[in-house]
Amino acid sequence: MKKIWFSVIALALMLSACSGNENKANESSPNSEGKSSAEGKNESGSKSPDSGNKSIKVLLSHAEAEYAKTVKADDPYIKELNRLSGYNLSFDFLGHSDYDQQLSLRFASGDLADLVRTPSIDSTIHKDAVEQGIFKELGPLIDQYGPNLKKRIPETAWNSPRVQKDGKIYGIPVLVGTANDRIGLIRQDWLDKLGLKQPETIDDWLNYFEQVKVQDVNGNGDPNDEYGYTMFEGVGWSSMFFGTFGVDPGTWHLQDGKLVPDMISPKMKEAIAFYKMLYEKGYVNRDLFTKKEADFRADIYNGKSGSFAAAVYQYTPDFSAANAPKKFVNEPDKVKISMIAPPAGPRGERGLGAVSDGIYFVWVIPESVKNPEEIIKYLDWAWSAPEADKFFAYGIEGSNYTETGGEIKYDVSAPVNADKNAFQMFQLSINPREIGFNNDLVLKTLPESEKIIAGYKLSADIAFPHDSLYMPPLVTFQNNPEISTWGTMFVEMFSKIMTGNQPIDAFDKFVADWHKRGGDKAIEEATQWYDSFHK
Repeated sequence: MKKIWFSVIALALMLSACSGNENKANESSPNSEGKSSAEGKNESGSKSPDSGNKSIKVLLSHAEAEYAKTVKADDPYIKELNRLSGYNLSFDFLGHSDYDQQLSLRFASGDLADLVRTPSIDSTIHKDAVEQGIFKELGPLIDQYGPNLKKRIPETAWNSPRVQKDGKIYGIPVLVGTANDRIGLIRQDWLDKLGLKQPETIDDWLNYFEQVKVQDVNGNGDPNDEYGYTMFEGVGWSSMFFGTFGVDPGTWHLQDGKLVPDMISPKMKEAIAFYKMLYEKGYVNRDLFTKKEADFRADIYNGKSGSFAAAVYQYTPDFSAANAPKKFVNEPDKVKISMIAPPAGPRGERGLGAVSDGIYFVWVIPESVKNPEEIIKYLDWAWSAPEADKFFAYGIEGSNYTETGGEIKYDVSAPVNADKNAFQMFQLSINPREIGFNNDLVLKTLPESEKIIAGYKLSADIAFPHDSLYMPPLVTFQNNPEISTWGTMFVEMFSKIMTGNQPIDAFDKFVADWHKRGGDKAIEEATQWYDSFHK
C-alpha cells in the first residue's frame, strides 16, 4: 500500500503544479491509440446514449501515468469503457513534458481529434482560437444534451475564462477533484502528553508552541531540539498563518475601487510581525529560508516538528495510523497526527489555500467535428451514470474490484491495480471528469476514510477567499517578475524582517519601492481586468 500511495502522491503533486498553467510535457513520443467498440445496453441495463456517429477520438496527455504511456490498442480498460458507455472511444496519448509543443503542431496542421485536452480556451498554444472560430460553441449543446454537466460541475468552474468567453461556453472543465487540499497537521500525541486540547485561537497555538519549546516532548532527552512549527524554503507552501490576518501573498482584494495585491496590504505587515515573533521566540526553525523540503520532511519524521502545513492527500501515505510508525522510526509506538485548521485572527479571519476555479484542464471540440452532440452525450453519461461512477473509481468489476450485496471491495495495492499503477488508467488517464484519486468513492475505501473525508471538508471550509479568482497572468509581472506575488522583492523583505536583519518598518519601504518599480501599473492592469470581468 505504501509504495502505491507514494505513486499517487508523486503524481498528485505533479498534477497540482500543472493545473491552471500551460502543460509541461514529455520527451517520449505519442503512443499507439487504444481503440475498441461496443454497442447495445450498458451495465446497468439502461439504454446507452443513442443515435448518430458514436466514434469519438480523444487527444490528450498521458500525464506521466505509467500505464497510459504504454497502453495497447486492445487495452481492457478502454474496451470496458466502450462497453459501458456504448461509444467507440479511441485515445491518442501525447507526451506530457512537451505536450504544449506537440499540441501546437497539431493545431497548426489541423491534425486534431473530436475531443481535445487544453489548459484553457485562451491558451497561447492556440492563440485566438475562439476568435478564429476553431472551437465549437458548446452552450446550446450542453443545454440540450448535457444537463448533468451543469448539475455536477460547479459554477465556479463554468464561470472561469478558461471555459467561457463573452458569456459563451467553448470548453468543458475537467476538475482537480477537491475544492482545496491545504491543511494544518499537528502532533496530537504531543498535545495529549502536554494535557492540551487542539488549539483554536492564536493564544492556544502560542501556548502549544511554548510548551513544545521548553519540554522534551519527543522524549529523546534533549528539550531544545523540537519546534512548535516548522517551515522550509518553499515558504508559500509551508506557511500557515497569513490567512489568520486576512491576507495571502498570492492573492488580491478590492480596495477603494482598485484591485490591490495582499502582499502590500497593511494586514500583511501584521502577518509578517507575527512570523517575526515566532522566529524571535524560537517557535519556528531558524533555518527555514534555506531548509530543503527533504530536510524539512526528515525533521518531521525525526520528531522535531510539532505542526506544519501540508495537503490532505499526504495524510494516508505519511501520517495515518498505519503508515506513521514506519516513518517516525524513533517514535513508532507514540505518533498520532491530526488534521487541523489555522486559527482565526484579530478580525475573525482565517484561511489556508486560496479559492480557485478547481479546473485541472479543459476539453474543447473543434468546429469541424461532425457529431458534437454525441460527445456531449458521452460526457453527460460519464458524469451521471452509476456504472460510470464505479468504473472511474474502481475499474473493472471482477478484476479490479468485487461487489457483493452492495459492498465494494477495492484494494489499490492489489497486483491488478498496482502493476504499472494501472489504477491511474481508470481514475485519471481515461477519466473525462476529474483527477479521480480524491473522489469520495475512492476515499471511502481507504483506512481512516472518515477522517480523510472530514479533512477535505475542513480544507474546503478554510479555503481563503479573494477577489483575484480567474485573473490571468499580468503582463506587468511578466515584464517585471521581481515585483510579482511571491517575487524576489517580497521574499527578500519577508525573510530579512522575520529573521531580524531588518525592522518591521522595512515593510513600508518595500511597499513604496514596489509601487515605484511597476506596482502602480500592475494595480492598474489588474483593476482594468476586474472591472471588465465583473461588469
